Amino acid sequence: MESIGRRLTRAFWFSLAVLFLVESWLWDHVKLWLLRLAAALGVKELEARLRGFIAGLTPIATLAVFALPAITILPLKLLAVAAIAHGHVLTGLAVILAAKTLALGVTSFLFDASREKLLQLAWFARVYDLTLRVSRWAHERVEPFKQKIREAKDYLKTQIARILGEEGRSLFLRKLALLRARVRRRDAA
Repeated sequence: MESIGRRLTRAFWFSLAVLFLVESWLWDHVKLWLLRLAAALGVKELEARLRGFIAGLTPIATLAVFALPAITILPLKLLAVAAIAHGHVLTGLAVILAAKTLALGVTSFLFDASREKLLQLAWFARVYDLTLRVSRWAHERVEPFKQKIREAKDYLKTQIARILGEEGRSLFLRKLALLRARVRRRDAA
């Protein structure tokens, strides 16, 4: 039987892996949302101008531009903490979440625009390599859990089909397909 300490340690590392993967997912998706927003607002050409600006910078200056979103949200975080301290917990948490999400998306976009310059810095290249290795580690930790979820989903589908029979299963799957289509349309909008 596994000790409680060992279980807690495994739970800690699993939770850390999940948090890293959530942050990675947000990194990818918030950037896409911001690009869609820029296209909708008609400021898509800003991306090309920013890339041109970054191309003319040194790697160190590029690092300063890359760090700008993290620095600019610090006052917002301080205001949010003050709001929490004065009893406005939900407002403070909402401000922190919004600021972090926006900064993450902007940082992700800036990283794409400045990756080559940043990787010229040896220490940054090492940090980037470490981040890629942590990502692989996180995926290795979470994949068995995801596989169990897929197996449970398949088992549940089989049981529903067995209970509902072929006609009921067909109706259920059509309704499920309609629901998925609605969600996808909403996400695409």
